[in-house]
Amino acid sequence: MKANKLPYVRTSYKFEAPIVEAKVKKKISSDRQVDKFLDLNAYLAPIPENIYLVRVSGESMIDANILDGDILVVDRKEKPRNGQIVIASLNGEMAVKYYKTENNNVYLVSANKKFTPIKISELFEFQIQGVVKHVIRNT
Repeated sequence: MKANKLPYVRTSYKFEAPIVEAKVKKKISSDRQVDKFLDLNAYLAPIPENIYLVRVSGESMIDANILDGDILVVDRKEKPRNGQIVIASLNGEMAVKYYKTENNNVYLVSANKKFTPIKISELFEFQIQGVVKHVIRNT
């Protein structure tokens, strides 16, 4: 699965929406007082200078529910841990994969059985570009 960086996250505006429990059966009126609001900026980009967006293409992460056209919210400062989904630069191309360490080896692993894991060796030009924090579905 390839990744293409999108422009920076704008934080000069605020988007808040009420949080409503899914079990609510009646229509929510606009005059109803709601106690909890979610500020999407604070939720998706708590430290905006660490965050960037990526649009993905391909099918290598479909079993992780990351689909072609989805947008990923990526933290460039977080260090990857075993099993996290990362954006990696591999020989100049950005890829979305699981980060796996085993016996002092690093692997990039797809979430699709059609693709084999990539064992990172010194022959690769390799760098972790960030850890995926959220997936925004392209419906």
